[in-house]
Amino acid sequence: MKRLSETCATLYADLKDRACGDAGRLPPGGAFTKKTVNGGIYWYYQTPQLDGQRRQISLGRESDELLAKIDQWRAVQSDAAGLSDARKRLVAMLGVGGAHLEPGRPAKLLSRMSQAGLFDAGCVLVGSFAFACYGNMLGVSFGSALMRTSDMDFSLERELDIGLQRSIPEDLRLVEPALKWPPQLLPSAPPFNLIAPDGFKVEFLTAQHAATERTPVLIERFSVHAMPLPYMDYLLNQTQDAVVLNSAGIPVKVPDPARFALHKLAVSQLRPVGEKTKSDKDIRQAEQLLEVLLSDNPGSAMLATDAVNEREDLLGNLVLKGASRLPAEMRESLRSLVHNKVWNAELGKAIPGEPR
Repeated sequence: MKRLSETCATLYADLKDRACGDAGRLPPGGAFTKKTVNGGIYWYYQTPQLDGQRRQISLGRESDELLAKIDQWRAVQSDAAGLSDARKRLVAMLGVGGAHLEPGRPAKLLSRMSQAGLFDAGCVLVGSFAFACYGNMLGVSFGSALMRTSDMDFSLERELDIGLQRSIPEDLRLVEPALKWPPQLLPSAPPFNLIAPDGFKVEFLTAQHAATERTPVLIERFSVHAMPLPYMDYLLNQTQDAVVLNSAGIPVKVPDPARFALHKLAVSQLRPVGEKTKSDKDIRQAEQLLEVLLSDNPGSAMLATDAVNEREDLLGNLVLKGASRLPAEMRESLRSLVHNKVWNAELGKAIPGEPR
């Protein structure tokens, strides 16, 4: 790991503002339209899609403030090509400065997900592709081995008060037709990933609502099944905007980096013995993130551990077990922040445990 220059940090912040701000979320080529719903006037931004459908972004109920914003957005959209070129220059400059650029197929898939509005509708990028975003966010360059992966993971909210219905498989196949569902061996366990002939996978995950959930569940509004995983809710409860560096920048949602690090420590303890390589990678990713966060923004680590300590399950214990594989100073820092717990069988919940 090495530090990027302060110039890179400034360029990334500028790009993020442009790509993730209100105007940046409105793709070029669209039009503003309004509808009357239950006697109220609501405004939308509507754009044509590759599949012939139209994407509508809800802007909210009509007000003087919203109408003023729409006038501003119209002025911005009139120079959409110029704004896109400016963002492309920022991405190129970041690449020259050592930031991580996302090439090829992964960038095309993420761009499609972003353009379809899925990251605004409860979809969060997780796994190693999220980890790759953190380097640019935090102003560092991670080792390529920690970012290299053949799996692209998305975590999906099951219920969200956003009226967007999209078929994620159809969206992804528009840019990668080779993605297919794997053979369904058990009718009770439908597939939760799309696989290309070369082994590249797109996996769909969601938070486990009960310990008995062990097979994929249907996320109807996205037309996919997602695998429920323990402690995934910890990631979904705190997300951030990020930009994947390709072309003019791709706005995405990723988990809070401190929560991602602690979750990786816990997940490393849940993997089967046969997945030691993945467990080792979990630890190394957590270590790299914590090294930066504990130095530059220790408050973020404290907030992430506070959220762990507030839980009544054993997430904190798993975090501490994973932390035993970290360097001594980092391990002790986490031990001073994370509460150890034991399970009280009679009460059926986790309670503060014995001294560490």
